[in-house]
Amino acid sequence: MGKVKKSKPARSRKPVVETHSDEEEQVPVDSKENALQTILDQLQAANVEEKYCGLQTLAMLIESPENIEPILNRGIVKVAAPLLIDPASSVRNAAAGALRNLSNVKLEVCDQLMEQDIMTPLTCYYHEHAADWTPEMSSKTKDDDKDTFIQCTNLLLNLCESSELAVKYLGQSKILDILPRYLNLSVFGCDVVIAVLQCLFVVVEDNPFAMEKVKANSEKQLQELITLDGSDPSILLTKTLAAGVIINTCGGNVIGLPANVVNGVISILANTLSVDHRLACNQLSSNVPLGDSKGKVIAPKGNEAKVLENQLKAVSQLLDAQQSAVEIVANLCSCEEGDENIEEDSSDDEVDEEICNNGDEPIHSEDKLPPEVMEAMISLEIFDKVWSRTQLPAQNVMMILKEYEGSQMIYKKLHNVQTRALLCINNMLSTLPIDSLGGVNRVYKIWVDAGKLVFQQNAENVNLLESATAVMRASLDKIKVKENGDINGCNLFSDMALTDIEMMLTGIKECQVPEIRANLIRMIGILALLLVNNLNDITSNVICTITEFILEQAHKENEVWVLAEAIDTIVDLYSEDETDVLAAKVKLVDKLAVLAPILKNKARQQKRLPKEYKVLVSTATSNLPRFIKYKKGRISSL
Repeated sequence: MGKVKKSKPARSRKPVVETHSDEEEQVPVDSKENALQTILDQLQAANVEEKYCGLQTLAMLIESPENIEPILNRGIVKVAAPLLIDPASSVRNAAAGALRNLSNVKLEVCDQLMEQDIMTPLTCYYHEHAADWTPEMSSKTKDDDKDTFIQCTNLLLNLCESSELAVKYLGQSKILDILPRYLNLSVFGCDVVIAVLQCLFVVVEDNPFAMEKVKANSEKQLQELITLDGSDPSILLTKTLAAGVIINTCGGNVIGLPANVVNGVISILANTLSVDHRLACNQLSSNVPLGDSKGKVIAPKGNEAKVLENQLKAVSQLLDAQQSAVEIVANLCSCEEGDENIEEDSSDDEVDEEICNNGDEPIHSEDKLPPEVMEAMISLEIFDKVWSRTQLPAQNVMMILKEYEGSQMIYKKLHNVQTRALLCINNMLSTLPIDSLGGVNRVYKIWVDAGKLVFQQNAENVNLLESATAVMRASLDKIKVKENGDINGCNLFSDMALTDIEMMLTGIKECQVPEIRANLIRMIGILALLLVNNLNDITSNVICTITEFILEQAHKENEVWVLAEAIDTIVDLYSEDETDVLAAKVKLVDKLAVLAPILKNKARQQKRLPKEYKVLVSTATSNLPRFIKYKKGRISSL
């Protein structure tokens, strides 16, 4: 979830389930091969205790990443998956927990689970054990059955998130007819309803068949869920997810929804994002046990343990709710315009300014969102609320949450929320009018703050870096559009010197991730373009340095779409007539003439690209020869 104009990032995987038991400590320390064979033997035994023990051992091995590949290679999933429909409730529960945890490891694991036919027994589970089940207070297996349903639903979510084949299986089954009955809060409780909503939130998106099914079977329940009263994190999460499912059932096109529903949905998002997640984490960290001088942590017991467990669950639900909320806002603001129309019919002799500007006519922000959505987002200050989600708790709080095993998932979720919020800010910058964002000075501050995340923090979090560089790029784009429409625009960058951009240039040189590299190249190009409005000796020097740097990087670039981004950036920068003298100074035409065949060759070699990258490469390849001819004529007349 959380669309951006380029690619749709994968949602964070759901947290693993604790599956510890007394049997784990009794497992003999055998060789890995012997252990796997023992598990296979136990899973195929007739005895319930043997099967249960085998599943518990499997769950324990899954906790170590180095065991995942051997488990998959031995085909253990083919043997474990049918236990989802075992007659014994305890076996079904253990199988669901272990397989759900396995699906949680990474996307590639889900692909292998699909290859080992996990969907057949999973589908049978819903048909045989979930179609008519209702929890009975007197039943001994009530809690097991409830937990099994939740784990199976989370397993289904992970598979559908990773595999189009899983979505196809889902459509061919009756699962979408079964899941809506579990949206009854009074019968099944919050945990079950939340699990179902999380699954529907994912499987309905961009899936017309699922949209119609869920709309037909669940419209009334969803309307009831978004009107729930209360501010408990479980209620916030339920309402937020229900709002997300409603939006997804109409394909994100909220124009078709009644005005009161649209206003209600935006209000839910605003309420969810208004809760101070940093304060909640600060309070949680006060109750998290700390290690002694030797690093040993004494886990709380009795009532103290129960209080901490409830607090951990509440903060986890709050962060899940806020992540879902920013993903919904990001989708509403994704504004995917018709990039697929590529104009290639202009002759080489006809070079006009529109081509040299790459057809970049500014589109009014107000036209990108339905008026009622725009008005609600502005009046409820959604942008400010999303921006607050990009801020992490204090460093000492983060360290406490990271060091205690029970709160490590909270630590990870905080980073997930931060990354998703930055992606959402990227979309909102492209969609909302600049005045509603706080004006040029506020957008400039966002650019600076995003830059601190990129250049002053640990570079290991690739997702964070990509989303933060996207925000930097979108911020400068917004300022550029404002300056183009305002002769007296801000002069925020007029005093910028070479020393101010050296860190950025070094960051691009060292960057190994194409998406981040492309964002940074485009960003410094926009920065240079802003300086064109304030030409003097210093700014001219900066523009020339940026130009030479981008051209040098273009020669080194292996990814054709990043090369196209670099060339497109240069074309944008030098389409202004005021840059003719600078173009002559850096010998731009000659250098671009050398790059043109390189771009063409790489485009032939790298044809298997996502659609948005193909558009970029095609546009750059088409525009470059015309631009070279156009600029050559301008320079020759100097």
